[in-house]
Amino acid sequence: MKREKDTDISFLGKIILFFRSRKDKYNVTRLPQRIVNKQKELAGYDCEQSPTEAKIAFGFGMARVSAITVLCIFLAAVLLFGSSIMSYENVYYMFKDISYISSFSETRPETLGYSQSVGNQAFASFKNGLAVAGDSEIKLFTSTGRVTMSAGSKYTNPQICTSDAYILIYDQGSSSFSVYNSFICVYSETLDYPISSASMAKDGSFIIVTKSSTYRSAVRIYNKKFKLESEYLKNDLVISAELSSNGKHIAIASLDAEGGEAKVTLSVLERGKKNLKSSTVITDSSMPYSVAFLSGNRIALVCSESLSVYDLNGNRKNIFPYPDKLSRVAYTSGGIALLFDESGAGADELLVAFDDNGDMKITAKISGNVSDMKMNKDDIFLLCDGKIMRVDSTFGHTSTEEFSEEGARLVLTSGGELIACTSSLAYYVSFD
Repeated sequence: MKREKDTDISFLGKIILFFRSRKDKYNVTRLPQRIVNKQKELAGYDCEQSPTEAKIAFGFGMARVSAITVLCIFLAAVLLFGSSIMSYENVYYMFKDISYISSFSETRPETLGYSQSVGNQAFASFKNGLAVAGDSEIKLFTSTGRVTMSAGSKYTNPQICTSDAYILIYDQGSSSFSVYNSFICVYSETLDYPISSASMAKDGSFIIVTKSSTYRSAVRIYNKKFKLESEYLKNDLVISAELSSNGKHIAIASLDAEGGEAKVTLSVLERGKKNLKSSTVITDSSMPYSVAFLSGNRIALVCSESLSVYDLNGNRKNIFPYPDKLSRVAYTSGGIALLFDESGAGADELLVAFDDNGDMKITAKISGNVSDMKMNKDDIFLLCDGKIMRVDSTFGHTSTEEFSEEGARLVLTSGGELIACTSSLAYYVSFD
């Protein structure tokens, strides 16, 4: 008679049985549960499982399932991509991530604490959490408030760029930078000349803007494995450079003031190509401030006198001459927001929002001194005197929340949450 398979054998047990000989495969006996319960009852044990035992059993069960799942994924990756990924670091990080699998059910704290910095501090969203860099400490928080990394820092003017997997921290005006994952520093380098700016794509590739021995500007292009891919050298002074989110293009705003007349150039590089995709000389925009990629392969060029939107071929799609002095800029892939100090209007400021084509969406009067501004696809957030304002970027509707902490900075996480960061505490801000 054919022996019936034991349906109570666990998943791991079935895997072990699969590799056993056919003769011994089903020679596994297990007492029925009613007999086990009877033996426990005769021995003086309670047959029913206590709540504590149930929790422990459930925890071990979840840990076992998680470990088996991650192990199977890892083995499949090794088979697909080769043994080069089977390094100590990869195994360490993979199994360390197991402890965070259950974090989705946790509730985040109202505040996050970090070391107070004497000098400058930088804040950014990283994996829907918060990254903090000061002159003594670098700290990474998850979306539930857990600290995944705390490292020392000697940066005097730290700046942060982030991707989906890595965070780049550089010392602006100095020559060193480092790349971190959620747990440790994975790459660092000290250049021969000071770093003026940097930018990072979603896949982890990045650019560093510095200079060289023979050129005023050098844009160093690194791939996602932290290898120097190429270097773009320019005699003009690069004021701003941005790597597109997909890592395919680089927009560069540069200034040449030789001969007594300023010349602004917007250059577009395509990764892997020797020649420029486009180079546009701009004569009506005065001093360039910043450049940013918008959706639809458009580029926003913010200058001292106007905002212009270009395509990748250098064709201007729109221009907006400023009505007053520009005070703040915020942008997202879907648009850009500008804030102006209105001349002779007391403490009022003018907010103007544009879509990704440079067409005006809304204008709004803002009362109070705005110290910071951030933007996402739906709203614009402004840190004013004793309050934080939210302005709907489509209809201009406003709402406010009281916030009286001094010297705060705003951060928008990738999940859409707003965080107000002071020198030692970060506060989650929600609008009713």
